[in-house]
Amino acid sequence: MTCPSLESGRPASTCITCRARKVRCDGRRDVCANCERLGFGCSYDDSAGGEPDSPGVAPGPAVAVPRRRVRQACLNCHAKKARCSGSMPQCDRCRTQGLDCVYRPGKRSLPLPGIAVGVGSQDVVMQDDGEQSASYDHSAFTHGSASPVGGGFELPEPGEALAMRVFDAFFRHVHHIPMFCFLHRASLMDRYHAGTLDRALLLAMIGITALLTDLGPGMDEYGERCIEESAALCLAELEKLSILRLQALVIVVKHRILSKKFASAFMLHAVASRFASALRLNHESPNLCFLARESRRRLMWSIYMIDSSLAAGQPDFALWGDAERQIHIQLPCNERHFEFDLPETTELLRPPPPDHEGIAPPLPDVVGFIALHVRIHWMRTKILQLSTKLATAPSLEDIAALPGQCADLASQLEAFEARLPLSFRWSEANLRLRTYSPRLGIFVMTHVWWRQCYLDLYRLFLSGLKEALPPVALAQLDPHFVAQCRRSCYEHAKAMADMFAQLLTLGNGTPVTDIDLPGCAFQCSRMLYHGLQTAADEMGFTLEGVQELASVCLRAAKQCTAGSACASIQADIDKLIREGLELVIPDPSQIPNLPLPHTSDDMPTSQAFILPDPASLPTSLPPDISTSIPVTAALSNVSGDTSGSNAFEETVGGFNFVPELQPVPDASWMAFSLSSNDWLDMGHLPPPESS
Repeated sequence: MTCPSLESGRPASTCITCRARKVRCDGRRDVCANCERLGFGCSYDDSAGGEPDSPGVAPGPAVAVPRRRVRQACLNCHAKKARCSGSMPQCDRCRTQGLDCVYRPGKRSLPLPGIAVGVGSQDVVMQDDGEQSASYDHSAFTHGSASPVGGGFELPEPGEALAMRVFDAFFRHVHHIPMFCFLHRASLMDRYHAGTLDRALLLAMIGITALLTDLGPGMDEYGERCIEESAALCLAELEKLSILRLQALVIVVKHRILSKKFASAFMLHAVASRFASALRLNHESPNLCFLARESRRRLMWSIYMIDSSLAAGQPDFALWGDAERQIHIQLPCNERHFEFDLPETTELLRPPPPDHEGIAPPLPDVVGFIALHVRIHWMRTKILQLSTKLATAPSLEDIAALPGQCADLASQLEAFEARLPLSFRWSEANLRLRTYSPRLGIFVMTHVWWRQCYLDLYRLFLSGLKEALPPVALAQLDPHFVAQCRRSCYEHAKAMADMFAQLLTLGNGTPVTDIDLPGCAFQCSRMLYHGLQTAADEMGFTLEGVQELASVCLRAAKQCTAGSACASIQADIDKLIREGLELVIPDPSQIPNLPLPHTSDDMPTSQAFILPDPASLPTSLPPDISTSIPVTAALSNVSGDTSGSNAFEETVGGFNFVPELQPVPDASWMAFSLSSNDWLDMGHLPPPESS
């Protein structure tokens, strides 16, 4: 019996092209739907019948079908779900748009367990021919050639669903942090949809957003991998200077700081600063549009603020230590002008001088909190430079000029606050008006930093702290001046704790902040406990009251910032609450009150204070006094041989660098050596020698 499907003369229901591709054909004459959509030639062989070839039946004529789907799309085309020509070494789309064309090596592997991004464990990707194929979620790693940053894995390009979620979380919760304010959302989204967003920047944004916000299960680990890959991409092509790569590198540096990898951040920041110098970010670019100029300004000021934090008043560590002479650009404008592309001229770093009546001009409306944040960092740098110098080796001139310098710096801080518009000043009403605003975080931190500047300035006079003036120097100052400075320090610490208490009462929760807030909360707690031990009656401090204020500081630190570095600060605040503050206060009866040496023609006025002659000291010193005397002779660690010279000799103790607000054990040269806690492990480079 003859099969009906092979009866001669019956029109074929599948065209030759669809038959060769083995896909369903709608049988439409002239051109079927598949061939019409894909641009293939469509023809039918009616003599072959309408069904697929059966065993024992001669097949129809062979047809060469154009291959519309390449064997493998490059990472850029795959991320954008765009058609890739598959040509080597660069596909047509990447060559046209000037992108780096990278193909994923090896076969796609299974996703790592425990990582789920987006909806479900798989994303459905529409291929060019209309067929659906399952591809593993973009949070999965792929096997292949080893990544430049170890691990043996290489990250695929994140999918659009994940990228959109990251962009939304970043600009909602992270962008207001001053170090990240250089990204313009509309411009970023346009570049992403055009397929020209740099991979390193996208990975950096994923990493920092995953660290500071909750993007879902498994995203913490994935964010770490993204940061490692972003850093590797930035360092692999240092000769290719671009704003996008520099933006990614700045984000990586901040991620390193938050992740307690301070040595890495310190070194990468130097690379970022070189990038900025090479790109001339510290100079205005009049030929660019306003958005490009403003973005470059914000990026440069972000680098400067990171630099001031890492240097902590140490001139040897600062790369932009003289910002007024090194950075020749105006301060950032407010967020509204940046967001809506409204060009405006702001102010320079140094505020304008007061008029002939001594009244400072009001702050222009175009100056926002980003500019104020930059300026408060600049003012704080000057305070730290002074306090660092005086806490190590104060000279006669330094001590004589200290009251005047303190008065000048305090007047600058007062002028800063006096110029603020009423809506910018700290009040419960202004705080609550920003409860649901993304600007809440920078509003709070600007005022917290203002208080912290006073703590940095006046803790010079708090005996028993490592960053305080030496007892010999304190003894030469007017007691009334010292008492006034101490009282002011305690008052600003209490005011800062009250600010944290008000922040915790907001109905929308606390904002995402940088590591600065936990650091300031730690400093605030230390000053309060110092006041409890040395001026409780004068300040009205009680143990229960100080513990309550310190607990408020701890709660604010826990709720506002994530990262292992912040967790270490929180642990130290908790320890302070449980154990109190340990002070090193010498016994006045056992340390001679040496008068200042008289200057003469044969003695320069810049001569430093000299420690008492050991013969004039008591034969037995209490432990707290003997350990507080700085040791000037550096011990050495000779590798292998303990005698003679050695080219590989290193200094004992290693590189005790830390950023601001973070303590280092037994490092009196650091402006922020605040307690005996070891929050970090910093390689083997020696600290700078004090002059």
